[in-house]
Amino acid sequence: MPEERKASGAKQIKTVLVGDEALPTHYVNSVNIRSDLEAFFLTFGTALPIEVSAMSELENIESINAHSLFRCVISRSVMKQVIDLMTTLYENQTEQIKLMQASQGKEEEDVNHSDRPLES
Repeated sequence: MPEERKASGAKQIKTVLVGDEALPTHYVNSVNIRSDLEAFFLTFGTALPIEVSAMSELENIESINAHSLFRCVISRSVMKQVIDLMTTLYENQTEQIKLMQASQGKEEEDVNHSDRPLES
């Protein structure tokens, strides 16, 4: 992502990510974020479900371990762009989910109505 600060009249050059075909994809369900005045430090990890045989066992559990997968540092300007992009993507995803759920609800309603005998 291009830096926020640019000199007046300077040409903005787009960054294109290449060579990501062999990059592993990790499922992340745990994130730790720290910051200082110039950057954000993100650590991504995966916490595996714990086995519990009785609900009462949960009362004794204070925390579970998450296996850290990787850490990255993101500048303030890039983080602002990430937040803006993620907000847009999240809102679009939420709208698609609502439309899909509404469509599925209508399909179920149509199926339920088709099971009824026609009244004359």
